[in-house]
Amino acid sequence: MCTLILLHRPAPGVRLLVAANRDEYLDRPAAGPAIARRRDGAGVLAPRDLRAGGTWLGVNEAGVFAAVTNRPVRQPDRALRSRGLLVLDALDSDLAERAAERLGALPADAYNPFNLVVADGERAFAVLYDGAPRVTELARGAHVVGNADPDDRSVAKIDRLLTSVEKVAAGPRGSWLEGLAEVCRGHEGEAPLRAACVHHGGYGTRSSTLMQLDDDPAGSALYFAEGPPCRTSYRDLTPLLHELPRTGGRAAATSLGGIA
Repeated sequence: MCTLILLHRPAPGVRLLVAANRDEYLDRPAAGPAIARRRDGAGVLAPRDLRAGGTWLGVNEAGVFAAVTNRPVRQPDRALRSRGLLVLDALDSDLAERAAERLGALPADAYNPFNLVVADGERAFAVLYDGAPRVTELARGAHVVGNADPDDRSVAKIDRLLTSVEKVAAGPRGSWLEGLAEVCRGHEGEAPLRAACVHHGGYGTRSSTLMQLDDDPAGSALYFAEGPPCRTSYRDLTPLLHELPRTGGRAAATSLGGIA
């Protein structure tokens, strides 16, 4: 179960904070965040699943963020189009609302079940797909998305993580990213799969991403751990955001310091 944490518009000037753990089989090949160009020349910053060609999260130069988590299914249909390609489809839009509208028009039974979140500086949406799409708008504030409905407190893992994230959001603004990193490193839970950082034989947390997108590009930041964050340091990839004209800035590297 991948874990996606969002703080949407938590304070004036802050568009979005993201903390995301990708849980996957350890032998599935992937590449870290890099900038790719769409056919129209616009930039997209995202890691890449080297098996199916999609991604689990990304941001485009218009400041639209998109990410996907899988919903449970007894036996995935391998003949269906990869859910990771839908993230790239969403990043073709210059507004979250437009991306959500397009995703809401997906045909029935065309994909294995998923949750896909798309957000920009104004609005955020979750597209829940289990045979057909359902679109819901997310309020400003804290959200946790896993393999159940977003913010479903009847799921013990989501309830626990949401409580932790709300505590982080209530703290000083300058501590948010490090607080979210601590949540991503956590091993609390009754079973390995119920922890934020998963270790379960040949399956587990493959990588972790921290991202902040501000109205002022100088405050934006990107950190990436290419391994479980409990034992892998986050690398500062903020300069990549600087290459996306409307979302990033180099100044964040010095103002935030390192996240060990």
